[in-house]
This record gives sequence, C-alpha cells and structure tokens, in this order.
Amino acid sequence: MKNIHVTTLGCDKNTIDSERMLGLIEEKNYHIIEDPKMADIIIVNTCCFIQSAKEQSIDYILEYVNYRKTGNCRLLIVAGCMAERYHLELAEEIPEIDGFLGVGHFDDILDLIRILEVKSNNDFSDSGENIELDHKKQFLGEIDKAIIGTKRYLKKDTISTYVRISEGCDHGCTYCVIPKIRGKYRSRKSHEILKELAFLQEKGIKEIILIGQDIAPYGDDLNEDLDLPDLLEIIASNFNFQWIRMMYLYPEGITDKLLKVVDRYPAICPYFDIPLQHLNDDILRKMGRKMSYEQIKKTVSKIRIALPDAVLRTSIITGFPGETLNNHDDLLKKINELKFDHLGVFKYSQEENTPAALFDNQIPEDEKEKRYNEIMISQQGISRMNKERFLRQTLDVLIEGIEDDSYFGRFYGDAPEIDGTVFVDNKGLPLTIGSFYSVRIVDALEYDLIGDVENEFTK
Repeated sequence: MKNIHVTTLGCDKNTIDSERMLGLIEEKNYHIIEDPKMADIIIVNTCCFIQSAKEQSIDYILEYVNYRKTGNCRLLIVAGCMAERYHLELAEEIPEIDGFLGVGHFDDILDLIRILEVKSNNDFSDSGENIELDHKKQFLGEIDKAIIGTKRYLKKDTISTYVRISEGCDHGCTYCVIPKIRGKYRSRKSHEILKELAFLQEKGIKEIILIGQDIAPYGDDLNEDLDLPDLLEIIASNFNFQWIRMMYLYPEGITDKLLKVVDRYPAICPYFDIPLQHLNDDILRKMGRKMSYEQIKKTVSKIRIALPDAVLRTSIITGFPGETLNNHDDLLKKINELKFDHLGVFKYSQEENTPAALFDNQIPEDEKEKRYNEIMISQQGISRMNKERFLRQTLDVLIEGIEDDSYFGRFYGDAPEIDGTVFVDNKGLPLTIGSFYSVRIVDALEYDLIGDVENEFTK
C-alpha cells in the first residue's frame, strides 16, 4: 500500500478541498499519513492570496523536493491556488514537481495520480498502459466549475468542521486576486449541502461552519427560491449540530431577515465575521468596496441592537496604496468607535494583475509595519474591554484539548484557530474532549477568557 501525505496551506476553503481529495484517496489502495518524509506521494495544497502565502507555499514545495533524496517521495503534486495561477512558472523553476491540480479539479486527483504513476515507468505503477499526456498542464482551468459534492476525509475525533456553501466572488475589489483564481460567485445547491450535513451529523460533528468568500448572497444565482436565512432555518430545524457558525458576511448582505433567524435559533451562533478591509471612505472607494463608513456603522449598530450578545470580527488592510497618515489616523479613530471583539490586520500586498498594483503612492514596507503595529496595539485594549463583558457569566464551552494539565476550549464567540481560547479550571473533574460544559468566567485577558467548570457536560 502506497503512503500519501497532504499538506494544506492557506484558508479554510483549502482545508475542505484537501478533505475532498483525501476522501477520494481513502477509497483506493492508499494509506494516508501525517509524516511527509515517509510518504510515497506528497500533495501540497497551496495558497497565493498574498506574497507571504506564496513564499510559504514555495518553501514547502522546496522542502518536499528534498524528500526525493532524504525521504520516500516518488511523486510530488502541487494543487490549489498557486498551481492554478503559476503552474507554468513553477514547472520551469522547479522541474521536480510531477504534476499540477487546479482549483476546479480536486475531484480529478485519482486520475492525475494514475497518470503520474504510469509515467514514472517503474514498478511503482500498477499498470503498463502508455499515456501520452503533458502532465505539467493537465487538470487546470475550469475555475467556474460547479461545486461538486464528494466524500470528505475527516481526521479521527474531529468535532468542528467547515461546510462550503458558495465558491468564487463577484465583488471585484481592486486589491484581490480571488475572482481570477476561484472564479465567479456560485452557490452550492441546497440538496448537496444537506446531504453533506447528514454525513457530518452521522460522524458526530458538534460544530459546522458555513463558509464561502461571501456567503451573504447565497442562493441569488440559483432557482431554488432559497436565501441564506432560509438555508440556516432548514439546518437549524432539521439537524442537531450544537453550533452553526457563519464565515464570511460582507456588510451589505446582513439583512433584518438574517438577524431574525439568528435570534430565533439558539444553535446559530450570534457571531459575525464581516471583512471590511478599511473604514476611511477615501480608501474604501479606492478598494472598490460598496459601503461607506456611515453605512457600515449603521449595519454594526443594527446587529448589536438585534442581538446584544453578538460577537463581531473583521479584517483590515493597512498600507493600501495612497493611504495617507490622515487616512490611517481616521481608521484608528473608527476602529475605536466600532469596537470589534476580534480584528485581524493584513499589510497590503501588491498582487500582479490587480488594479491596485498599478496605483500610485505605494506604501513602503517599513511604514506598513509601523501602521500594522499601531492598529494591533489599539485593538488589544478594545479586545480586553470586550472580553470583560463576559465576566461572571456562565457560558457553554466546547472543550477541545488539554495542555499541561489545563483544559481549554471555545465559546460561541471564538471561531476555531483564528480567535481566542477559554482556559478552564476543571476543579478536579475529568472533562471529555469534544463535549460542552457550563463554565463560569472569572477573568478576562486581551484575547482569552478564564473560567471554572460548573457542572458536567451540557450537550
């Protein structure tokens, strides 16, 4: 049996794509392993959203090239966004790469492996058939392909997972390459989503996270007479997931109907990840964003009035071309006005084939770093203050692990991997990882909460 390892880089959408590939691989005569050094076949699912992501992808590819000599690697496949966008350059610069798999072809992974095994022309192959294909250019393109439902591979004891409900993007922000890599916006048919949810419920998943580049317009392109609030209502009414989380929602798509559905069903987390990217009107216009600061402010206020316990996250780009010190100071002022619970900051990355890459007054890297640090320091105080509102409250906490005899988990206001943690004093009670417990919050840090377990698991 041949060993296969998959490394996943980048966003949670890539995680789903890797699980789709592994779901297909698992059904064949392959063994999925965690250690790339021991793998006969290595697949790197890459990201190229910004420059740092490209560099990380290249670093991993080069490391795995060395495993041809120091490990067991006999086939190296580069998949995902970087394969789609830069396969010609990669084939020239790193000829040790055996094949490429674009974002529209994850369901073709077994065909690609079969072709490459035959081409390897040794006893690694199960077949002697002759296939004359230029594998450097196979399985690319079709970025607007419909979302295909395939079996997913889930690691043992998985309790939280992502469910893609849309793909691509039509927003056309001036800094972003996603539409060129992932294609136009397209919703996934509801029957495919519900079929996958039934599989996940059978597997004992506790939390599902509905994702897409922007899930707010879900259903607008389908003939199903079903929008995002309708889909949420169907899921909350027909499945027993303890948490249903949404990521990501552009502000213009947050409607009164959506807020009412979130309020109606306790399983739907009052958690809103709203990628705003900036708060100064001049920069928002240059970015191609659709809402002004006043409109954003009204939307944030509407959420907080409708759902007083809502937790809000956003992301900001600093150092956008032409961003003056006044624009930056205005951004800081408005961050302090809106007081997001979670705020991520990215330094602008000049991406080729985007309008913003050609804008005048590109900001030097050292200035971007300075502004980045100022935003992060400002947000620390806001985050600490917002965390303090949970003091003396009892929250349902999903226990995710134990480290140095201390349990940790999350409450509804923390998304996995990107937000904070709740550290739990178990009071001598052995807790079950993957279960919910009532935890009384006794302290708040900048990003985390500390609490005492009150009783055995609640859900």
